Amino acid sequence: MFNVFEAMKRHDEEPECHRVDVVEEVVDDVFAEETYTPPLERVLVNSIDDLEEEWEREIELCLKHLDACRVDENPKVEEDLKVKPKEEPSSSVQEKG
Repeated sequence: MFNVFEAMKRHDEEPECHRVDVVEEVVDDVFAEETYTPPLERVLVNSIDDLEEEWEREIELCLKHLDACRVDENPKVEEDLKVKPKEEPSSSVQEKG
């Protein structure tokens, strides 16, 4: 909507440019008010928008679950290799020999 106070603040600008801005604003406002949208069309369009938003939320949720379940194909493996102490022969081996 046209604001007189804003127009007064910009009095230094080119008047022709300011007129174009004002006319464009008024045309947009009148067009929005005068354009008739049948109730059924409004309901259908709004329901589709709602469904698309719901689908986007579901897709984002699925992607988060997939990321959480991701397995690294090249995991970094670090092992601490220790020298195993030499075992002494058990008494049963000594008895046989």
